[in-house]
Formats: sequence, C-alpha cells, structure tokens
Amino acid sequence: MKIGRRTKQRYAAALAVCLGLSGMGYIQTQAANGIDLNKKDCSITISANNSVVEEETAGVTIPVRLYQVADVDASGRFTSLDGFPDVNEPDRNQDGSVTAEEWKALADEAESALSEDAEPAGEVQLVMEPAPGGEVSARPVTMEGLSVGMYLVAPGEVYNDDYSVQYTFEPYLTALPSSEYTLTGAGSDEWNYETEIGLKAEAVPQTGSLRIVKNLETYNASLGPVTCVFQVEGTDRSGNLYSNVISAVLDGMTGEAVLENIPAGMAVMVTEVYSGASYQLTDADGKTAVIVSEEGIRQGVNDGATASVSFTNDYDGGNRSGNGVVNHFEKDENDEDVWIWTQR
Repeated sequence: MKIGRRTKQRYAAALAVCLGLSGMGYIQTQAANGIDLNKKDCSITISANNSVVEEETAGVTIPVRLYQVADVDASGRFTSLDGFPDVNEPDRNQDGSVTAEEWKALADEAESALSEDAEPAGEVQLVMEPAPGGEVSARPVTMEGLSVGMYLVAPGEVYNDDYSVQYTFEPYLTALPSSEYTLTGAGSDEWNYETEIGLKAEAVPQTGSLRIVKNLETYNASLGPVTCVFQVEGTDRSGNLYSNVISAVLDGMTGEAVLENIPAGMAVMVTEVYSGASYQLTDADGKTAVIVSEEGIRQGVNDGATASVSFTNDYDGGNRSGNGVVNHFEKDENDEDVWIWTQR
C-alpha cells in the first residue's frame, strides 16, 4: 500500500510537533509503504538530561507511564480511543502549519482525561545518576512490546531530597511509527517502529512557613499587651537573600507569629530586635531553623512539623507600657516594580 501526499503531509505535521521537532521543510511527493498494523514489537526510549535538574537530584526516581490514546490505520490516519480528545483536531491545518502549542494543549487534555483506573500500556522509572563533569542525567529506559498508534507519555512529579524543589515534566503525544521522511521531508521513507523521547523538566521552587513562639516567665497585666519584633534572614542555594520582619503580640503568657512563603530548604536566622516595653530577653538570641515545604512536612521531614523557634522574655520590673506596628512591603502581583505597604 502507498500513502498519498496529503495524508503523508498530515501525518508528518503531527509527528513533527508531537515529537517536539521544528523547522519542517516541504513534504516531497515520494511515497512510502503502508504501516504494518500487525507490528507488536514497537518501542519508545525515554531519557532525561540535566537541563534543569541539579546535582542534588542524584538518586531521584522519575516515574513515567505510557497510555495509548489513538489507533492508526495503514495510511497513517489516527482514530482517538474512547475518552480521549480528537488527536486529528490539529490537522485541520493540512498544509503542515499545525503548531506545537496545539499539540501541547492536546497532550495536556489527554492527560486530564485519564481516569483513576486507566491501565498504562507501559511503565518505567528513570533514576537520576551522576555523570562525568558533575552533571546529572537519567540512563535511557526503553518500553517495548508496543502496538502501532499514538501514545501519551505521562511523567510523574518528583522532588529533590529535601523537598525544596519540585520537578514537573511536560506530557508528550508521540506516534508509532515514524520515519526520517515524515519528520524532515527528506531521507528514508522507511517506517521506524522505534522512537526516542527526552523529557523536558521544569524546576518549581517550594516554599514553607516559620513559626515563632514567644513565652513570658512573668506577665504584668496592668501594662497591657506586649509587642515583640523579630528579624528573619537567610540565603538560598543560589545566593539570593531573604530578609523580613514580623511581630508577635502577647496578651498573656504566650503568643506566636507565622511567616509564610519562605524558600524551602533555606536556613534562616531569627533575631529578636525588640523585646517589648518593660520586658527583656532571658534566653539565647539568634536562633536558626530550616524551612520545610508542605510536601516535606507530609513526607515526615522535620518530624512532619513546620519549622519553628521559640524565645522567652521576663518582666524587668519597669512601668513602661507600649505597643507597636511593623511596616510590611510586598511586590504587587500585577506589577513587580510596584511595592504595596501595609502595617501589621
């Protein structure tokens, strides 16, 4: 069986974008043999490099599942399986101008359409390992024994060792088989029933909270509430500085303050810069804590607890009363050059 030019154009355009290729040339009128629909030993080889991941990811395991989302006929026409979006939707542009964004949207839609009990056509795990030069990469892993058709490659989300960074991987739609001709418009038109994919990672830094507990050995109720102020500073792995100020108001023997959205994995130094009128610090100043992300807490880091420090003050016998406010500045979400001022 031979494949005509228009059908070959659609298949080539689909393969080019779903395999992440660009710069397709003109599709020649050269013909190719029909796809072997009885082929049961197709394969997909998956790898991941160190384009985003850091050295600390060595040992991290990336789970990857493969789901068939469409059948293909001998002429290269796809038919979506039940529950999945129409993978032929992008080839409404039959001149080969289908965009990668359209296929990316279809891959996301196909992944969202997966049911909880969906059976994968294959499942592998990629282990990030040190490589020469201090880089980290995953040794390629091959899924074998696959039938022809279109597949969704669905990598799982993973974290580094202290859960301070989450790595997400884009889902891919990829077709079996392909050929040099369908991908480039030149070269061999023999169908290749073995394909390779490199996972594209995105690093998502995580944040956590800091709980500052304040205790009083003696509380003079006649002087009213006590305001204590704390300076919090730290430096992340990239050398970025973190600095903030927060207050705790005590109307009794104890109180606390919570700072949120601090980079996870950061070791912060907490210093009490104001102990309150008629009160003095009675324990060591300058305490450290390592910020843990929400996922880290769920996984038992820091015994499953939010990072915290505590300070103890005592009444110094004076009769001064007073309160205070903390000026707080945050960047406007809609304009990073604008700062919003509030008082706490």
